[in-house]
Amino acid sequence: MSAPSPATVVGDFDGAVLRHGAGLTEFSKADGRYAIRTAGPAGEMASFEVRYTFGVEPLQQYLLPMEGGRLQASNVAWDAVQGRWFHLRPGENVGHDDVLHWTQPSHNWNFMCADCHSTAVAKGYDAETHRYETTFAEVSVGCEACHGPGSAHMAPSEGNPRPALALRRGQQAEVNACAPCHSRRSQLVDGFAPQRSYFDHYSPALLEAGLYHADGQILDEVYVYGSFLQSRMHEAGVTCGDCHEPHSAKLRTEGDGLCLGCHNEAGRADFPSLPLGRYDSPRHHLHEPESPGAECVNCHMPTRTYMVVDDRRDHSFRIPRPDLNAFTDAPDACTGCHQDRSPKWARGVLEEAFGPPSRDHFGPVFAAARAGDGEAERALAAIGSDSGQPAIVRATALSLLAPYDRAAGGLALEAALHDTYPLVRIGALRGAARWPPERRWREARHLLGDARLAVRTEAVPLLAPVLSDLTGAERAKLEAGIAEYLDVQAFNADRAEAQTNVGNLQWAVGAPAEAEAAFAEALRLNAQWVPAMLNLADLYRATGRDGEAGELLLRALGTTPNSPQAALARGLWLVRQDRADEALPLIAEAARLAPNAAQYAYVYAVALHSANQSERALEVADEALSRWPNDQRLLRAAFGIARDLKLEKRMAAYRKRLD
Repeated sequence: MSAPSPATVVGDFDGAVLRHGAGLTEFSKADGRYAIRTAGPAGEMASFEVRYTFGVEPLQQYLLPMEGGRLQASNVAWDAVQGRWFHLRPGENVGHDDVLHWTQPSHNWNFMCADCHSTAVAKGYDAETHRYETTFAEVSVGCEACHGPGSAHMAPSEGNPRPALALRRGQQAEVNACAPCHSRRSQLVDGFAPQRSYFDHYSPALLEAGLYHADGQILDEVYVYGSFLQSRMHEAGVTCGDCHEPHSAKLRTEGDGLCLGCHNEAGRADFPSLPLGRYDSPRHHLHEPESPGAECVNCHMPTRTYMVVDDRRDHSFRIPRPDLNAFTDAPDACTGCHQDRSPKWARGVLEEAFGPPSRDHFGPVFAAARAGDGEAERALAAIGSDSGQPAIVRATALSLLAPYDRAAGGLALEAALHDTYPLVRIGALRGAARWPPERRWREARHLLGDARLAVRTEAVPLLAPVLSDLTGAERAKLEAGIAEYLDVQAFNADRAEAQTNVGNLQWAVGAPAEAEAAFAEALRLNAQWVPAMLNLADLYRATGRDGEAGELLLRALGTTPNSPQAALARGLWLVRQDRADEALPLIAEAARLAPNAAQYAYVYAVALHSANQSERALEVADEALSRWPNDQRLLRAAFGIARDLKLEKRMAAYRKRLD
């Protein structure tokens, strides 16, 4: 990040023009100032002066000022490799009211970008005036961003006129220092320094659908941390600095030499567990020497392209597993290059050369859980309880237990709530959402006093619903946790997500007026934020204002027509208005859009039965039970429908399974 000048601006501002769909963007400079003329927040053409350059290569964006102290990142960028302007959403018509337009919150520098691209950032958002006074110690990333305050370095002491400014030694310290800017995470507070814990300032994403493939490969823009935590290299103590020179931002050695410095016939004394062997051989890489297929990274660190031109490598350093494709539908490095071949072919080649894979993989289990497989619970519990698995894998398995209800999963969650790894405790808290509030309190209340803010923040909304049942010291403890949680949300008061969190918490503790105000503020910040629409509509229903909910739900459905939540909520609202004929198609559509969630099939079956389509209702229930054979709601619904149809044998079969 730099102030614009001939030395820092790499894009063509000499009257260049970019056409994107129906839109037009013009680039100009005059009197040492750079400007971009494009569609503004209301769709009107206007000229915006470039306040800062952002990035250098492979692309450079530009930060443009807007009212309220906002800086917004342009959604047109300069391709520094090919020397051209391009739009970050090619093939899409991104109008001014689109959530991905450059004027929208998705492109806001103050909360989306600043924390990682400058040093000692203080966001400075004022929720009363809706203004930013964002400050930083250095415009770009300086020494203190990685080394912490330089005061000790600057203060001489007897016999040591200039103490060294050094990062703490060890893998955990290095990863802790790098993770804030190289992870997909939510920020809890600002003021991070590498001497502090990452988990006291940030909460990282797990291996979630939409972010990662089921086998843990990168999918969305997740950066490095979540991948590296999965790797055997991380398990063996490898640090970021073993491969990367942090001051030059370059690799310590180019090409295969970087990998072969460790992976060779002699090994390295500091990594005694390394399997010794010759890896720069066709017997290992199965390709012609010096060919792209012989390069270590192309098999073990495949790339994915982000922002149109930015190729980034997966840092899980995985052994290619094309055999997993049949279960996970995830890509594999082999057919990523050999695009005319199938994963089955690649599996055969690898098994002929090396034999079948020696390790079971979590990928098929995660894929089954994501697909709503009712039989995946036991395997998830086993992964979550396996201390030999990486913490992020265990945490993800535990979080995926939330829809299940068997004892094996419950026992795994109970144990994991006391695990030594913060990530595992976070995953266990997400899985514990399956329990009624009383059990959550019994099993997880100790985490209100957890050493790490990320864990405490995760625990509070899970425990808040029991507040009205508590007295004395226990109530005071939960109230203190709620206060801290609200402080975290206040730090993020400029985000619709945080305001929705506040609304949900206030609703859970019985404060509907405060909840309504928070949901309304979320929609002021982002008029297209569907979770706030749905939650506010539910609040209207619960407070006797269901009529007001209808318009909101219609708006939510129009904003996200492929949302099963919006379709179901609108359908149920129509049922409450005695408009069942209009409701049933929407409820059917919700079930179609969410084929992996038992809840939607259950509601659809009940709706069909209520509409006197009982035979079809039983078909829907039975089809769902083939996937979730132990779902108690589905079994009770099927039993009731069979009873009304006087199907004695079917009733007996359902009753036996209920027992």
